[in-house]
Amino acid sequence: MTDKEIESDRAKFISLHKDTRFSVERKYDYICKDDKYVQNGGMDNQYFIQDIWGARKVYENKPEVHYDVGSSVAGFIAHLQGFKQQVCLIDIRPMRNLDTPFLRSGGGGGKYTQANATNLTNIADESLESLSALCSIEHFGLGRYGDPIEPDAWEKALKSFQRVLKSGGKLYISVPVGKIDKVCFNAHRVYRPQTIIDTLNECQIIEMSYIDGFDTALCMEYRDDKLQIYQDKLDSIPDAVNWGTTGLFEFVKK
Repeated sequence: MTDKEIESDRAKFISLHKDTRFSVERKYDYICKDDKYVQNGGMDNQYFIQDIWGARKVYENKPEVHYDVGSSVAGFIAHLQGFKQQVCLIDIRPMRNLDTPFLRSGGGGGKYTQANATNLTNIADESLESLSALCSIEHFGLGRYGDPIEPDAWEKALKSFQRVLKSGGKLYISVPVGKIDKVCFNAHRVYRPQTIIDTLNECQIIEMSYIDGFDTALCMEYRDDKLQIYQDKLDSIPDAVNWGTTGLFEFVKK
């Protein structure tokens, strides 16, 4: 909006305003210029769909405690708290604890550990039934979030995830995917889907899809004791110079 539009709206509002309970003095102004002509629902569709996808998976599995590494607290973790899932969060950045009476009510809430999640040294082997890392491991070792420079940190992290999962435990991952593996320094990496699958060699891929607008395109699914691969969907994964669409991966520990 222009200043002229705002002043026009103000004059019209004041001329129509009859409710004496509300003061309309300029000292209370909080001018918003960027909302009038934008489309409703102006959010990042990648995070929007990814967080719903992950929350649905956890809800269907209903673990006693779900562990998460670096996912969106305002998105994915908020969804989990919506259905009162207890969570344990691990991230290299500081954050307030989620252990409050409101969040704990009904079995929800959780604990927070500030740590470098690359090696998960504080978690025992084969001890977790449910673990997620949504749009986080692609950043590991690039220094963007104050973590140490470590080119293979993403791979170490996946091996650590695999180590701490119980047999039959579920792992939910999202990363940018594209035609080739590449580092887009210092923001993130982009992966071929097979690179993620090959690294998690003790896990079975259950589902792999990618986000397409406000939908997902299914590329692989484990069904009837066999991995079904939809090659046309794999081939249709879009490619970009320094970005990738969000790939969604569900694994189970063998």
